[in-house]
Amino acid sequence: MFRIPSLCLCLFASLAIADDSSSKPAKLTVAQKNGWAAYDKELKVKEDAVNKACGSALKSSFDKASYPAFDPLKDRTQGACKAAVGTLVAVCGTMDGKAAVKEAVTQTVCRLSTDGTRVSLDAGVLTVHIDPEKSSIVGKQAGSYSWKSALEEVL
Repeated sequence: MFRIPSLCLCLFASLAIADDSSSKPAKLTVAQKNGWAAYDKELKVKEDAVNKACGSALKSSFDKASYPAFDPLKDRTQGACKAAVGTLVAVCGTMDGKAAVKEAVTQTVCRLSTDGTRVSLDAGVLTVHIDPEKSSIVGKQAGSYSWKSALEEVL
């Protein structure tokens, strides 16, 4: 008779503890902080090139919350992020491309993905979804895309 209430109490307590600990962000190591600083610095170079070529003032960043266990020594998404954002320079090589970027994009965000590598545009935010397991870029149509064709499709 005493086992059921005490079992329930233990389960309730463990849920409360688990819920409390999940709300606290994980503390970053020095390697992680240095890794993010290097990523941000290199992405800023691409951002500056895009703004110069496109006549825009967009800002670029990583969605760091989408990286649950960031390890700068093992991460393979930085190159894809830089390539995608840097490809906006090529998109701005035409008058229509330049106008589309300038008008539609205020921010680029690179996000770790588990549902494919692709781009999306919503309310001025161009999101680069990078899936290390599925690195082929996909779009609205069947087949694989380049960053340029994927960007032009959403713009």
